[in-house]
Amino acid sequence: MPVYKRKDRNGKVTGWRAVVRIKGYPTVCKEFERKQEADDWKLAVTRKIKAGQFQFDQHKIQRTFSDLVDHFIQSGALEHHRSAKGTVRHLEYWKSRLGEFALVYLTSERLGKERQLLIDTPTPRNAKKSSATVNLYMASLSACLTYACRQLRWMDDNPCFNLIKLKEGSARDHVLTQDEVQRLFEACRESRNDYLYCIVLMAFTTGMRQGEILNLAWNHVDLENRLAHLKETKNGTARSTPLVDGVVNELNRFLKTRDPAKRLIFASKTALGHKTLQMLERYTHLDAQSTRHLSEKAEKQFEIATNE
Repeated sequence: MPVYKRKDRNGKVTGWRAVVRIKGYPTVCKEFERKQEADDWKLAVTRKIKAGQFQFDQHKIQRTFSDLVDHFIQSGALEHHRSAKGTVRHLEYWKSRLGEFALVYLTSERLGKERQLLIDTPTPRNAKKSSATVNLYMASLSACLTYACRQLRWMDDNPCFNLIKLKEGSARDHVLTQDEVQRLFEACRESRNDYLYCIVLMAFTTGMRQGEILNLAWNHVDLENRLAHLKETKNGTARSTPLVDGVVNELNRFLKTRDPAKRLIFASKTALGHKTLQMLERYTHLDAQSTRHLSEKAEKQFEIATNE
Protein backbone atom coordinates (compact mmCIF):
# COMPACT_ATOMS: atom_id res chain seq x y z
CA MET A 1 0.00 0.00 0.00
CA PRO A 2 2.49 2.61 -1.18
CA VAL A 3 2.49 6.37 -1.38
CA TYR A 4 3.70 7.72 -4.73
CA LYS A 5 5.34 11.00 -5.65
CA ARG A 6 3.57 13.13 -8.25
CA LYS A 7 6.01 15.00 -10.51
CA ASP A 8 5.68 17.56 -13.26
CA ARG A 9 7.50 17.43 -16.60
CA ASN A 10 10.63 18.93 -15.03
CA GLY A 11 10.80 16.27 -12.36
CA LYS A 12 9.64 18.54 -9.56
CA VAL A 13 7.49 16.87 -6.89
CA THR A 14 4.01 18.42 -7.02
CA GLY A 15 2.19 16.17 -4.59
CA TRP A 16 1.64 12.68 -3.22
CA ARG A 17 -0.83 9.99 -4.17
CA ALA A 18 -1.85 7.44 -1.57
CA VAL A 19 -3.10 4.10 -2.90
CA VAL A 20 -4.83 1.47 -0.78
CA ARG A 21 -5.05 -2.02 -2.27
CA ILE A 22 -6.57 -4.78 -0.16
CA LYS A 23 -7.39 -8.16 -1.69
CA GLY A 24 -11.11 -8.56 -2.20
CA TYR A 25 -11.83 -4.82 -2.16
CA PRO A 26 -11.76 -2.09 -4.85
CA THR A 27 -8.60 -0.02 -5.02
CA VAL A 28 -8.89 3.42 -3.41
CA CYS A 29 -6.59 6.40 -3.98
CA LYS A 30 -6.38 10.09 -3.21
CA GLU A 31 -3.88 12.91 -3.81
CA PHE A 32 -2.34 15.23 -1.22
CA GLU A 33 0.11 18.12 -1.15
CA ARG A 34 2.21 16.64 1.68
CA LYS A 35 3.47 13.10 2.23
CA GLN A 36 2.41 12.99 5.89
CA GLU A 37 -1.18 13.72 4.91
CA ALA A 38 -1.07 10.89 2.36
CA ASP A 39 0.37 8.48 4.95
CA ASP A 40 -2.25 9.41 7.55
CA TRP A 41 -5.11 9.05 5.07
CA LYS A 42 -3.81 5.69 3.88
CA LEU A 43 -3.69 4.29 7.42
CA ALA A 44 -7.16 5.64 8.27
CA VAL A 45 -8.75 4.23 5.12
CA THR A 46 -7.05 0.88 5.63
CA ARG A 47 -8.51 0.62 9.12
CA LYS A 48 -12.00 1.56 7.88
CA ILE A 49 -11.92 -0.99 5.05
CA LYS A 50 -10.84 -3.80 7.35
CA ALA A 51 -13.53 -2.79 9.83
CA GLY A 52 -16.18 -2.69 7.08
CA GLN A 53 -16.82 1.00 7.62
CA PHE A 54 -15.46 2.51 4.40
CA GLN A 55 -18.11 3.60 1.86
CA PHE A 56 -16.59 2.83 -1.54
CA ASP A 57 -19.45 4.23 -3.63
CA GLN A 58 -19.37 7.54 -1.77
CA HIS A 59 -15.63 7.76 -2.35
CA LYS A 60 -16.04 7.25 -6.10
CA ILE A 61 -18.94 9.71 -6.37
CA GLN A 62 -16.55 12.48 -5.39
CA ARG A 63 -14.79 12.07 -8.76
CA THR A 64 -16.68 13.34 -11.80
CA PHE A 65 -15.92 12.81 -15.47
CA SER A 66 -15.15 16.52 -15.71
CA ASP A 67 -12.49 16.05 -13.00
CA LEU A 68 -11.03 13.17 -14.96
CA VAL A 69 -10.82 15.04 -18.29
CA ASP A 70 -9.12 18.01 -16.66
CA HIS A 71 -6.64 15.73 -14.89
CA PHE A 72 -5.98 13.74 -18.06
CA ILE A 73 -5.22 16.79 -20.18
CA GLN A 74 -3.16 18.60 -17.53
CA SER A 75 -1.10 15.49 -16.76
CA GLY A 76 0.73 15.71 -20.07
CA ALA A 77 -0.52 12.28 -21.15
CA LEU A 78 -1.22 13.70 -24.63
CA GLU A 79 2.02 15.60 -24.93
CA HIS A 80 3.61 13.26 -27.48
CA HIS A 81 0.43 12.29 -29.36
CA ARG A 82 0.24 13.57 -32.92
CA SER A 83 -3.55 13.52 -32.70
CA ALA A 84 -3.63 15.43 -29.38
CA LYS A 85 -5.74 18.31 -30.74
CA GLY A 86 -8.36 15.92 -32.05
CA THR A 87 -8.41 13.99 -28.79
CA VAL A 88 -8.91 17.17 -26.77
CA ARG A 89 -11.73 18.22 -29.09
CA HIS A 90 -13.42 14.84 -28.63
CA LEU A 91 -13.02 15.00 -24.86
CA GLU A 92 -14.56 18.48 -24.75
CA TYR A 93 -17.60 16.98 -26.45
CA TRP A 94 -17.78 14.12 -23.94
CA LYS A 95 -17.28 16.59 -21.11
CA SER A 96 -20.30 18.55 -22.31
CA ARG A 97 -22.33 15.34 -22.25
CA LEU A 98 -20.95 13.52 -19.22
CA GLY A 99 -19.03 16.13 -17.24
CA GLU A 100 -21.33 16.21 -14.21
CA PHE A 101 -21.60 12.43 -13.90
CA ALA A 102 -19.68 10.65 -11.16
CA LEU A 103 -17.35 8.03 -12.62
CA VAL A 104 -19.25 5.26 -10.87
CA TYR A 105 -22.26 6.03 -13.11
CA LEU A 106 -20.35 5.72 -16.40
CA THR A 107 -21.59 2.25 -17.28
CA SER A 108 -21.34 0.46 -20.63
CA GLU A 109 -25.09 0.86 -21.04
CA ARG A 110 -24.93 4.63 -20.55
CA LEU A 111 -21.96 5.03 -22.89
CA GLY A 112 -23.72 2.88 -25.48
CA LYS A 113 -26.69 5.24 -25.43
CA GLU A 114 -24.37 8.24 -25.70
CA ARG A 115 -22.65 6.67 -28.69
CA GLN A 116 -26.00 6.14 -30.41
CA LEU A 117 -26.89 9.78 -29.77
CA LEU A 118 -23.56 10.78 -31.35
CA ILE A 119 -24.40 8.64 -34.38
CA ASP A 120 -27.89 10.09 -34.73
CA THR A 121 -26.82 13.73 -34.33
CA PRO A 122 -25.84 15.27 -37.71
CA THR A 123 -22.76 17.40 -38.18
CA PRO A 124 -23.01 21.23 -38.35
CA ARG A 125 -23.31 20.77 -42.11
CA ASN A 126 -26.27 18.42 -41.58
CA ALA A 127 -24.29 15.37 -42.70
CA LYS A 128 -24.26 11.94 -41.10
CA LYS A 129 -21.16 11.05 -39.09
CA SER A 130 -19.17 8.15 -40.47
CA SER A 131 -18.46 5.06 -38.40
CA ALA A 132 -14.77 5.98 -38.48
CA THR A 133 -15.51 9.39 -36.94
CA VAL A 134 -17.66 7.88 -34.18
CA ASN A 135 -14.92 5.32 -33.47
CA LEU A 136 -12.41 8.15 -33.06
CA TYR A 137 -14.64 9.87 -30.52
CA MET A 138 -15.01 6.60 -28.62
CA ALA A 139 -11.26 5.92 -28.78
CA SER A 140 -10.55 9.29 -27.14
CA LEU A 141 -13.12 8.55 -24.44
CA SER A 142 -11.65 5.10 -23.87
CA ALA A 143 -8.10 6.48 -23.57
CA CYS A 144 -9.25 8.88 -20.86
CA LEU A 145 -11.08 6.15 -18.95
CA THR A 146 -8.09 3.81 -19.24
CA TYR A 147 -5.99 6.55 -17.68
CA ALA A 148 -8.49 6.70 -14.82
CA CYS A 149 -8.14 2.94 -14.30
CA ARG A 150 -4.40 2.40 -14.72
CA GLN A 151 -2.83 5.65 -13.63
CA LEU A 152 -5.24 7.23 -11.16
CA ARG A 153 -7.03 4.12 -9.88
CA TRP A 154 -10.24 6.13 -9.88
CA MET A 155 -12.08 3.31 -11.67
CA ASP A 156 -11.84 -0.46 -11.55
CA ASP A 157 -12.77 -1.13 -15.18
CA ASN A 158 -13.08 0.78 -18.44
CA PRO A 159 -16.76 0.55 -19.53
CA CYS A 160 -15.77 1.22 -23.15
CA PHE A 161 -14.17 -2.21 -23.35
CA ASN A 162 -17.64 -3.78 -23.40
CA LEU A 163 -18.70 -1.83 -26.49
CA ILE A 164 -18.04 -3.38 -29.89
CA LYS A 165 -16.25 -1.07 -32.31
CA LEU A 166 -18.39 0.09 -35.23
CA LYS A 167 -17.60 -1.49 -38.57
CA GLU A 168 -15.93 1.00 -40.88
CA GLY A 169 -16.44 1.01 -44.63
CA SER A 170 -13.38 0.15 -46.69
CA ALA A 171 -11.92 2.95 -48.79
CA ARG A 172 -12.07 2.52 -52.55
CA ASP A 173 -9.75 3.92 -55.21
CA HIS A 174 -11.51 5.98 -57.84
CA VAL A 175 -9.80 6.27 -61.20
CA LEU A 176 -10.82 9.44 -62.99
CA THR A 177 -11.78 9.30 -66.63
CA GLN A 178 -10.11 11.59 -69.14
CA ASP A 179 -13.28 13.71 -69.26
CA GLU A 180 -13.43 14.02 -65.46
CA VAL A 181 -9.81 15.13 -65.30
CA GLN A 182 -10.39 17.74 -68.01
CA ARG A 183 -13.49 19.17 -66.33
CA LEU A 184 -11.82 19.23 -62.91
CA PHE A 185 -8.80 21.20 -64.08
CA GLU A 186 -10.90 23.57 -66.15
CA ALA A 187 -12.99 24.32 -63.08
CA CYS A 188 -9.86 24.85 -60.98
CA ARG A 189 -8.40 27.33 -63.48
CA GLU A 190 -11.69 29.26 -63.59
CA SER A 191 -11.93 29.43 -59.81
CA ARG A 192 -11.59 32.80 -58.05
CA ASN A 193 -9.06 31.11 -55.78
CA ASP A 194 -5.73 31.59 -57.52
CA TYR A 195 -4.19 28.76 -55.50
CA LEU A 196 -6.72 26.07 -56.33
CA TYR A 197 -5.23 24.76 -59.58
CA CYS A 198 -1.77 24.42 -58.04
CA ILE A 199 -3.12 22.71 -54.92
CA VAL A 200 -5.11 20.15 -56.91
CA LEU A 201 -2.22 19.51 -59.31
CA MET A 202 0.09 19.03 -56.34
CA ALA A 203 -2.35 16.59 -54.73
CA PHE A 204 -2.60 14.60 -57.95
CA THR A 205 1.09 14.40 -58.72
CA THR A 206 2.61 14.00 -55.25
CA GLY A 207 0.02 12.19 -53.13
CA MET A 208 0.48 14.81 -50.41
CA ARG A 209 -2.38 15.11 -47.96
CA GLN A 210 -4.53 18.18 -47.41
CA GLY A 211 -2.72 19.29 -44.25
CA GLU A 212 0.70 18.72 -45.78
CA ILE A 213 -0.12 20.93 -48.76
CA LEU A 214 -1.86 23.74 -46.91
CA ASN A 215 0.87 23.88 -44.27
CA LEU A 216 3.72 24.12 -46.76
CA ALA A 217 5.99 27.08 -46.03
CA TRP A 218 8.37 28.68 -48.50
CA ASN A 219 11.37 27.32 -46.62
CA HIS A 220 10.00 23.80 -47.17
CA VAL A 221 10.37 23.89 -50.95
CA ASP A 222 13.49 23.74 -53.10
CA LEU A 223 12.32 25.08 -56.45
CA GLU A 224 15.72 24.69 -58.09
CA ASN A 225 15.81 20.97 -57.38
CA ARG A 226 12.01 20.64 -57.62
CA LEU A 227 11.49 19.17 -54.14
CA ALA A 228 9.14 19.69 -51.21
CA HIS A 229 10.47 18.70 -47.79
CA LEU A 230 7.83 17.41 -45.38
CA LYS A 231 8.96 17.35 -41.77
CA GLU A 232 5.65 16.29 -40.23
CA THR A 233 3.79 13.49 -41.96
CA LYS A 234 1.00 11.11 -40.93
CA ASN A 235 3.41 8.37 -39.88
CA GLY A 236 5.74 10.82 -38.17
CA THR A 237 8.63 10.29 -40.63
CA ALA A 238 10.09 13.21 -42.57
CA ARG A 239 10.30 12.80 -46.33
CA SER A 240 10.97 14.71 -49.54
CA THR A 241 8.64 14.54 -52.51
CA PRO A 242 9.35 15.63 -56.08
CA LEU A 243 7.48 18.50 -57.71
CA VAL A 244 6.53 18.34 -61.38
CA ASP A 245 7.21 21.24 -63.72
CA GLY A 246 3.60 22.42 -63.64
CA VAL A 247 3.68 22.82 -59.88
CA VAL A 248 7.09 24.49 -59.94
CA ASN A 249 5.88 26.98 -62.54
CA GLU A 250 2.87 27.87 -60.42
CA LEU A 251 5.01 28.27 -57.30
CA ASN A 252 7.46 30.51 -59.12
CA ARG A 253 4.51 32.66 -60.20
CA PHE A 254 3.33 32.94 -56.59
CA LEU A 255 6.88 33.69 -55.46
CA LYS A 256 7.06 36.84 -57.58
CA THR A 257 4.09 38.39 -55.82
CA ARG A 258 4.38 36.81 -52.36
CA ASP A 259 3.97 38.78 -49.18
CA PRO A 260 7.28 38.40 -47.26
CA ALA A 261 5.35 38.63 -44.01
CA LYS A 262 3.48 35.42 -44.81
CA ARG A 263 5.30 32.18 -44.11
CA LEU A 264 2.86 29.80 -45.80
CA ILE A 265 2.76 29.33 -49.56
CA PHE A 266 -1.02 29.00 -49.61
CA ALA A 267 -2.09 31.76 -47.26
CA SER A 268 -5.79 30.93 -47.59
CA LYS A 269 -7.10 28.01 -45.53
CA THR A 270 -10.04 27.40 -47.90
CA ALA A 271 -9.10 25.00 -50.73
CA LEU A 272 -9.66 21.47 -51.96
CA GLY A 273 -7.10 18.95 -50.66
CA HIS A 274 -6.16 15.30 -50.82
CA LYS A 275 -8.91 14.12 -48.49
CA THR A 276 -11.63 16.02 -50.34
CA LEU A 277 -10.58 14.81 -53.75
CA GLN A 278 -9.83 11.21 -52.70
CA MET A 279 -7.98 10.64 -55.95
CA LEU A 280 -4.61 9.47 -54.69
CA GLU A 281 -5.43 7.02 -51.90
CA ARG A 282 -1.94 5.63 -52.01
CA TYR A 283 1.03 5.74 -49.67
CA THR A 284 4.70 5.42 -50.61
CA HIS A 285 7.91 4.92 -48.67
CA LEU A 286 10.17 5.41 -51.69
CA ASP A 287 12.64 8.26 -51.85
CA ALA A 288 11.98 11.39 -53.88
CA GLN A 289 14.15 10.45 -56.87
CA SER A 290 12.50 7.04 -57.16
CA THR A 291 9.02 8.55 -57.28
CA ARG A 292 9.74 11.51 -59.54
CA HIS A 293 9.02 9.57 -62.74
CA LEU A 294 5.59 8.58 -61.39
CA SER A 295 4.71 12.22 -60.76
CA GLU A 296 5.89 13.28 -64.22
CA LYS A 297 3.86 10.52 -65.81
CA ALA A 298 0.77 11.72 -64.00
CA GLU A 299 1.44 15.31 -65.02
CA LYS A 300 1.70 14.38 -68.69
CA GLN A 301 -1.68 12.69 -68.50
CA PHE A 302 -3.23 15.84 -67.05
CA GLU A 303 -1.55 18.07 -69.64
CA ILE A 304 -3.13 16.01 -72.39
CA ALA A 305 -6.52 16.25 -70.74
CA THR A 306 -6.38 20.00 -70.13
CA ASN A 307 -5.03 20.83 -73.60
CA GLU A 308 -7.67 18.96 -75.56
